[in-house]
Amino acid sequence: MKLRFLLIGVMAAGLAASAAIAAPPPGKGKPETAGKPATTGLTCKPKVTVVLKGALTSASADSLGMSVTRSNRWGRAYAGAGTATVIVDDKTKVRRNGKKMLTDLEVGDWLLVQARACKADLLAEEAPALTAVRVVAHPAKA
Repeated sequence: MKLRFLLIGVMAAGLAASAAIAAPPPGKGKPETAGKPATTGLTCKPKVTVVLKGALTSASADSLGMSVTRSNRWGRAYAGAGTATVIVDDKTKVRRNGKKMLTDLEVGDWLLVQARACKADLLAEEAPALTAVRVVAHPAKA
């Protein structure tokens, strides 16, 4: 009986060792990667959403100027500064009372801006430039 348990134990250990040492043949298995993704720049990971709320102060074809009154955790640097310039591109969704054009925004409109930025860039001393993903505007209260 003891001999049977000893043989089973030796066989299990041998099987585990051979499985641990074995490697897939060249060209098979998981692909080799260059390492971790970048922490800054366009392809950085992780990205976080920056939410800014405030009034529109200026608008051009490719950017919005706004006075920031509120923000989420990641937008504290912009809220502390009180102003922010947000870049707008072709992928940015703009909404204002059913209208969908950047030219429909008026100075004084209440804005909610959502942008994506690298977490590492936001933790740096200087706030990075933001490119808006979504801009939701409401007319200013009279």
